[in-house]
Amino acid sequence: MTTANAEVIKICSGCDRRLLEASTAVRRHESQMKAVIELVRRGDLTEEARQEFKARLVASFEDAQSMWDAYRAHLIEHGILPE
Repeated sequence: MTTANAEVIKICSGCDRRLLEASTAVRRHESQMKAVIELVRRGDLTEEARQEFKARLVASFEDAQSMWDAYRAHLIEHGILPE
């Protein structure tokens, strides 16, 4: 039950989509990081593999950051988060 003074939280399908995109991007980065961590732990990270992983890790991190930034901006538009 809402009262006349209750503040309404605006949620839309875009909120769900952006949250899913951000979460997926973070999980992708996490998966890549765990793979590198396991290679380092086993001592199997070659210089060639390190260079390849580095490029992928940077890209997945930047993608995750971008998705979180878009999600945050969307929540700001709804007035859920402060600017």
